[in-house]
Amino acid sequence: NGATLLLAARTIASVFRTYRGGQIIKHFKMSPWTTELSHTTREGEFHTDLNTESCPPAITAMQCLDPDPGAPEYGISRVARLIDLLTFLEESSNQDTLDFLTKESVTMLNNHSSSSWSGCVVDGQMIRFHPETLRAAARREGHSEAILENRIAAVAKAAFAVSQPLNMDQGDILLLSNHRTLHYRGECSVIFKSYPTEFVSRSVFILHATEELKG
Repeated sequence: NGATLLLAARTIASVFRTYRGGQIIKHFKMSPWTTELSHTTREGEFHTDLNTESCPPAITAMQCLDPDPGAPEYGISRVARLIDLLTFLEESSNQDTLDFLTKESVTMLNNHSSSSWSGCVVDGQMIRFHPETLRAAARREGHSEAILENRIAAVAKAAFAVSQPLNMDQGDILLLSNHRTLHYRGECSVIFKSYPTEFVSRSVFILHATEELKG
């Protein structure tokens, strides 16, 4: 019921974001019949959560309820630390991508809520980044998507280089900073019990904390 995840998250956070109906914990089950980013079986992209909000949550916490039936080849998670990402770009002399993250002002647009945010992707020790919100803003403003896609691909290449694959088994919990890391989920698989509606797939609990515990 999410109690274990909430207890684990309370070790590093005390204030949690609530959703519709006062809900704290959300349940995501991967489905082959949706294009929703949080439920699709398609490969995701490195990102931070709720990045168009004025104050994105500080912590993302997730617990595996049902591992991907195709694991370990499918349903892989990755986490890239901001400091490692920037160091990799500096050491590889990728100044264009560094400037994109740290100096250029960009706009991110959430198509579902119409909320948007503008500024530098990296501000001090905080990163907010989501390829889909960057693409949505570029389409609205009529900017070149080809240049943006090159930047997104360069960030993804660096994030893959500084991260390791994580296979989450049933009950496993992952707590990560939504300000200082990017996270990723690979392509997922399904096994049908009765086509097309009954199937086994990866499912997780997710919650967000607005602040980290200090000290």
